Amino acid sequence: MKWIGLTGGIATGKSTAKKLIEGLGYPVIDADIISHDITQVGREGYLKIVSHFGKEILHADQSLNRKALGQIIFNDAQKRLQLEQILHPLIQTEVQRQKERHALNKHKLCFYDVPLLFEKDLKKNFDLVVLVWCDPVIQKLRLIARNQLTETEAQSRLSSQTEMAYKIKNSHYCLDNSTNTSGLEKQVQSLIRTLV
Repeated sequence: MKWIGLTGGIATGKSTAKKLIEGLGYPVIDADIISHDITQVGREGYLKIVSHFGKEILHADQSLNRKALGQIIFNDAQKRLQLEQILHPLIQTEVQRQKERHALNKHKLCFYDVPLLFEKDLKKNFDLVVLVWCDPVIQKLRLIARNQLTETEAQSRLSSQTEMAYKIKNSHYCLDNSTNTSGLEKQVQSLIRTLV
């Protein structure tokens, strides 16, 4: 089974590509979904976060107040690292479990949705890397519209990510999502044909 990192810049259409890949019958493991799952009330990630950060990060119903936790970790690099140290091993254990299950089910390809693949220097962990990208002007407009941001806020978020030119140069396959979903769909179909 080929182990493929699926990445892209913010607002380039990686989630759309993920849905298209899944629609063709290939599994995409999503770290964000796993993270959300293991931080539900009573789960191991939840218990460790509450033990470390205290009950002030909980809603009245005891569920995690993700916004409150976000405000803590985005303003303190040390606390962000502490949260990563709690969640990362739990996420990786579940990723490995899902990957093994897909291998047992004889899937030829298994994708792993990793938004910060280049930022975290994870390329070496994969057989191949697939990048979803789009024209930078379109990317900024999509981000402004999607997140209701000012141009300055959008630029700040874009600037915090690795340069797209670097990502393109260091990916095995690049899907250009500068047009529309049907254009991306054709590229995804072609990619899958090439890989299997």
